[in-house]
Amino acid sequence: MSSSITELCTQLRLLLDGSPDAISLNELLARVDSFVIECSASPDSAALLHQLEDELQVIYDDVVGHALFPQAEIFLAFLYHLRPVLPSTSIISTWFDLVLRPTLREPKLPLPAVNYAKELIIAALDPSSPDDSAEAEKQKERVGDFRRRLMDLYLLDAFNESSGDDVLEWAELDEEQREKKACWKANLEDVLVRVALERPQDFLTELYHCFVSPSTRLQLLILLNAYTSQPAFPENAHVLASHPLMTSLLNSLTFDNSSTVCTIALTVMIKLLPIFAVKACEDLKRLLPHLLIVLARILCWRERQSSSPIIPVLPDPEDSDDEDALASDNDDDGEREGSRPLPIREDIEWERLELTFDGPASKAPSPDRYFTFLYYLFPCNTIRFLRYPVRYLTDNQVDSLYAIDWEEALDEDKIRSKSEPLLRRHVLHPLLIWREAKEELEQPDFWSQYDIPRIVGGATMLEVRNAALGLRQEHPTGTHTVAKSSSTPTAVADSASTDDTATTDTEPADNVPTSSSLDTIHPANETGAPPSPAVRKISLAEMVATSVALKSGLDIEIVDPSPAWSAVLFPAQSRGRSSSRAEHESSQPATGEAEAPSTSSQPEHDHYEDGTLPKHVAQAISALQREVLLLKNDLNLELWTTRENVKHIGRLYKERVLSRNEEVERQGLHNKLKEYKHTVIRLRQELKEAKEQAIAARTRYTDWNRELQERIAGLRTEKKTWTTEAAAMRAAEKEAKDTFAAQGKLLADAHNLVFQLETKIKENAYKVDRLSDYETQIDQLIKLQRLWESDVHKINDSKEYLATVTSKYKKMELLLHASQQAQTDMGETAAAQRQQVLELENRLKQCQKELEAARNSARLRKDPLSVEEYRRVQKANERLRDENEELREEIEEVKAMVEVLKAQVSGRQGLVSSPRSSPPIGGEGQTRQHECPGRLQSMSQISSFS
Repeated sequence: MSSSITELCTQLRLLLDGSPDAISLNELLARVDSFVIECSASPDSAALLHQLEDELQVIYDDVVGHALFPQAEIFLAFLYHLRPVLPSTSIISTWFDLVLRPTLREPKLPLPAVNYAKELIIAALDPSSPDDSAEAEKQKERVGDFRRRLMDLYLLDAFNESSGDDVLEWAELDEEQREKKACWKANLEDVLVRVALERPQDFLTELYHCFVSPSTRLQLLILLNAYTSQPAFPENAHVLASHPLMTSLLNSLTFDNSSTVCTIALTVMIKLLPIFAVKACEDLKRLLPHLLIVLARILCWRERQSSSPIIPVLPDPEDSDDEDALASDNDDDGEREGSRPLPIREDIEWERLELTFDGPASKAPSPDRYFTFLYYLFPCNTIRFLRYPVRYLTDNQVDSLYAIDWEEALDEDKIRSKSEPLLRRHVLHPLLIWREAKEELEQPDFWSQYDIPRIVGGATMLEVRNAALGLRQEHPTGTHTVAKSSSTPTAVADSASTDDTATTDTEPADNVPTSSSLDTIHPANETGAPPSPAVRKISLAEMVATSVALKSGLDIEIVDPSPAWSAVLFPAQSRGRSSSRAEHESSQPATGEAEAPSTSSQPEHDHYEDGTLPKHVAQAISALQREVLLLKNDLNLELWTTRENVKHIGRLYKERVLSRNEEVERQGLHNKLKEYKHTVIRLRQELKEAKEQAIAARTRYTDWNRELQERIAGLRTEKKTWTTEAAAMRAAEKEAKDTFAAQGKLLADAHNLVFQLETKIKENAYKVDRLSDYETQIDQLIKLQRLWESDVHKINDSKEYLATVTSKYKKMELLLHASQQAQTDMGETAAAQRQQVLELENRLKQCQKELEAARNSARLRKDPLSVEEYRRVQKANERLRDENEELREEIEEVKAMVEVLKAQVSGRQGLVSSPRSSPPIGGEGQTRQHECPGRLQSMSQISSFS
């Protein structure tokens, strides 16, 4: 295996060096695949991979280095084919910073190389889990850190459209650097989206954690918008529907005050509604109250008032009205609540995003499409909410999201007034007549069998304009009217003025579905003259052609560019640019310098001298950034809607083709039906003739069959009679045979019995003759037996009486002798014990005297030796005292025994006693004999002790 590694690395080095001895790339990749198979089966795969990685790093440092263009594709292809055995830690710690990250930043690399890099990153984010649980946990943590790092790179390192600093830096970059930044962000976004499609739970969790920060919320929504626009996203939609990120998205729409963020978030929700309706219906019903709260918030959007309006470069008559309106808005701050947002409930941890771009006041997001989808999916609930918002939320037990009640948070009159134009622009939904709000959530949905394109198409047809177009296409009489109206678009367009604010305000909002456009830049007139009050003319045909060309995706060359505005917005006094850009600006005609407004304040000139941008320029850039983001968002939504509509159109086209084929087939079937009808008439005539012949044949057959049946019935009756008679005869014969057999057995038994009886009679004849003699002898013997039994009973009674008397006599003798002997022994013992007691008392007195003398002598002498003698004497006295106590107890016991013996002896005087009270010979006497030696032995022990 080590030789194969060396060979692979050698061939790779030769191929990167362009040596003629090198093998082809396909052959090298085939060898890599073989090595992967062998390494997977090898037990030392870890050591082999470590050796291979070291060799590859050396090759990269020696050959590839920073010159990625020629060799990057080969090296990445080599790594890509090693992907099955290449550990994720190696990709994360080594190859990402060394190869993959520079590859994603380089726009000039071929597409396969970039795809190899993306696949390697995705493989590192989805590794195979090892058997060891601890190692698996570490690997999972490393993968999570790498996923978090990719997200941080997207949020912090990639180009941020919402950052003014990034836009200014972008303006200073040359074309190559711009391409690198754009390529880096596009590749990062593509990697994150592909990772999200493969592991949606992990991606959404990471997105949820990053969503807490308001500064990154806009970028995350752009990423989420790109993710939900993928064709494969509906398969993972159920994960997002039940994920906490969905709650964060709805909270952003409910609490954030940035119209840009809410516009993009609303676009995401517009795409999610039909997808959730198909893939996560129950979750969509659960989120319905919050979705309706978002609708109310968008309808009653509180526009943010700009802190300082944009100062136009040239005074424009159009701006006077805007400034007056702006001033009136500033004077009416008590009514506007944009600066006083509703307080969020304490248990909801949400940091509100106030604004994304520091620009002029922006319009509210358009709720048209959002309302259209809600109205299509849940018409009854949507209408009920718009009618009584507070009551609807209370009935559904929805707690207020704010620190105040729903009655204070929602303005019902304003919701009704704002929703009235929406309702006028939509046709009546049929389910408003057929269902109620509760039934709509409990009964099966009418769109349960629909796909996403059909829901999108059905919701689109609820708009009055689209419904009218559909009706015109259904009825051919409307074609002439449409052609006539489309033949004069220029005249209609010429009669309209782009500066007419009243007309602009009265146009329906569905012309610009989601973005809010605001003219924030007024370029200076190149001639320096004030703008002409004449009405400018715009050709509608040119606008349509331009829109179609831009949406086609082809390369377009602008032949009549608009006048340059950079010289107006970036005066020559600003020094915060690069030298190349300063030289470029110095070459441009600085006509706008003399046309700068005289009303500019002194601080702005100070900014010019400091090298920073004027305030109106920064606001103009912010407005342009916002417009670019919203236009991209609109384009994304339009592309998604177009894709779904194309799917729906394809399905309708298939149905139309099928209907046409069915019509052709129906016509052919109609022609065949005519032929079949003629054939049927002919066949019916033939059938009629055949039926008549069949009836005649059936009649003849019936008669012949009846005759045959009668014959068969007669034969069957005769056969049945014969069968019955034969069965009866067989039964009688069988019964007779059984009777004869039984009678033969009985006759044989009778013969045997007679023979046995005759034999017994002959055997017992002599016994019968002597029977009388035997009876007489038996009577005599019975009488003798009775006499003998009476004598035996008498003798036995006498023997028993004598034995009893003899036993009693012997018992009394033994008892008397034992009592006398015991009394004598006890008397002697008592005398000895009394003598012993006297001796012990005398001895005790003597000991007490000695003890007293010893004490006195000890007190007089006070010698250390006397202490020991005193202790010894004290111990002796204690021992003697204990012995004395024991002897006294024994004396008391002996006295008690003597008294008992005296009582027994005095109670049993005499030789004769009643037989019942006298115990047997071996009873009480033996017990006393056993007791007396024990007591005598105890007395002897006492005497010996004394």
